[in-house]
Amino acid sequence: MALPALLVLAAGFPLMGSAFRNASVVFLLFGAGLLAKSGQPPSVWLRASSSMSSIVAIIGVMQTFGIPIRLGEYDAAIRSWMDRRFKGSGSLFVFTTVVTNILTSFLNLGSISVLVSLFEDALRRRISRYERFFCSAMSRGYVLSALWAPGAVNLYLVAQVTGVPWSSIFLPGFVLSLLGIGLSILMELGGNGLLARKSLDSDAATIAKGIAATGEDDAAKTDEPTVSRASHILIVTIAFVVAVVSLERLGIGTTTNRIVLAGACIALSWTLSLSRRTGLPGLLKAYWDEGIMKAGDVGPFFVAMGVFSAGLENSGLLEAAAPAIQAGSGVLGAGSIVVIGAMIIALSIIGFHPFITIVLFGKMLSNVDLPITQLTLALSLSAGASAAYMISPFAGVIMTISKLVGARTSDVAVRWNWKYSVSFFAMGMLFAFGWGACFG
Repeated sequence: MALPALLVLAAGFPLMGSAFRNASVVFLLFGAGLLAKSGQPPSVWLRASSSMSSIVAIIGVMQTFGIPIRLGEYDAAIRSWMDRRFKGSGSLFVFTTVVTNILTSFLNLGSISVLVSLFEDALRRRISRYERFFCSAMSRGYVLSALWAPGAVNLYLVAQVTGVPWSSIFLPGFVLSLLGIGLSILMELGGNGLLARKSLDSDAATIAKGIAATGEDDAAKTDEPTVSRASHILIVTIAFVVAVVSLERLGIGTTTNRIVLAGACIALSWTLSLSRRTGLPGLLKAYWDEGIMKAGDVGPFFVAMGVFSAGLENSGLLEAAAPAIQAGSGVLGAGSIVVIGAMIIALSIIGFHPFITIVLFGKMLSNVDLPITQLTLALSLSAGASAAYMISPFAGVIMTISKLVGARTSDVAVRWNWKYSVSFFAMGMLFAFGWGACFG
């Protein structure tokens, strides 16, 4: 496993953006320094270099789902269905959020470009505050999928540092995701929200024009194929979850191997079922350019994080910090988890990626005796990371959404999402403690 990690470092560094490259260098040097200072043998160095490189495989495999999505013209089917069935801004907001949540569960960051192609024209025609509407629905749907999706990297990291298997996090994470969607709708109903009465009145004339422009005759011709193709996406999502759970119950492979195997088999089967359609060679080339190169872009970051994580674990620093953390938890009790979650959010605003803080705080908290279950810890870290994604202008999803929609990152992350992010974090903490107490 060390050789692939070295290849990822060598091939990926030239492809990286400056922010990820700088972070990778810093964590690689710090991790290597900690390993050297603690005098670790070569076997530990080898394990450290490969401990998180498997995430690159997850990212690469998740990108393959974009091939059947475009080959089967599922994007056009969803767009047509939306034009016919969702005629109010309220139903459009819910639909956009839910579709984002589902597609992101297997497309990860690749879902953003698909979603923009799906919704952009229709939402521009129908919604007066298009940028805020689209960015809010898409960013929230995206980050909420990271609470339950098998291919979510931050959920993988949470499972790794807490020792809680993905199958134990899936159900509460999915329930919390649904609650998060409900909270989003509820918050947009009041004040100057997107679904407040004055916003609905403002959108009414625009929506009427958009429906007229869509053309009812054309929509009627494609009704059955559209519903069929839309149902395929839901079936694929369910199949992915069931496959990962089944492999875990059968004891086949590690967490990473199960996700990669299930994703690869389902994506390949889906693509083969559509292989008679034209355009497959071009999509395979696009997968190489966008999917594999994207995995190579972030690959060195995860190798560096693996080295840093191993260095931190073997340095003795966690054990040294344990008494202080234990003393703090003695004063704060279970509230110390809330403080850690708030720190994840605060650090994300100044540029610390949640991937980093999940590993750092997760390992620290796993080494002390806290008055909570490990499941509560896992759910708390997940909720904190999700809230951090929404409010950080430096998060990859926020930067991608703002670029493709044409909005400022500060508007997407802070102006339009900060109230929701804080409210979701509070709800997520309450949920984590409640679920952990009842089922942990």
